[in-house]
Amino acid sequence: MSKKILIVDDEPDVITFVSTVMEENGYTSIGAKDGVEGLDLLRKEKPDLVLLDLMMPKKSGITMFQDLRKDPDLSHIPVVVVTGVSEVTGVDFRNFMYKQPMRDEKQFVESTGLTRYTVPNGYLEKPIDPVELIKTVKKVLKE
Repeated sequence: MSKKILIVDDEPDVITFVSTVMEENGYTSIGAKDGVEGLDLLRKEKPDLVLLDLMMPKKSGITMFQDLRKDPDLSHIPVVVVTGVSEVTGVDFRNFMYKQPMRDEKQFVESTGLTRYTVPNGYLEKPIDPVELIKTVKKVLKE
């Protein structure tokens, strides 16, 4: 059975492109256009991996990621951030994410025993290189 990948991005062309790359490499993909739809699909579909854009309407990828990590039924699902945010803002978002603790991290660690849950399992910059995408997905899924 192929692994299921949830792609959350507000750009339909990105979802189409990433879905094509995933399916050409033996994965099943489903797409969501924002964080609200992404969380709904996460709960219904229980994918093996989430590819998550950060800048989206309704619910940003950052908020969706934090909600996902706080939910005991979803927190084990790996997330790879796929974003062009540093291109747009000039901020090195990869390092920012690795250095900034969650506001309630101490309470989260005490209640769950988990640590460093503000860190995604992977990070890719847009424009997406299909070879790097598959390499990252395989690494995160330990394939």
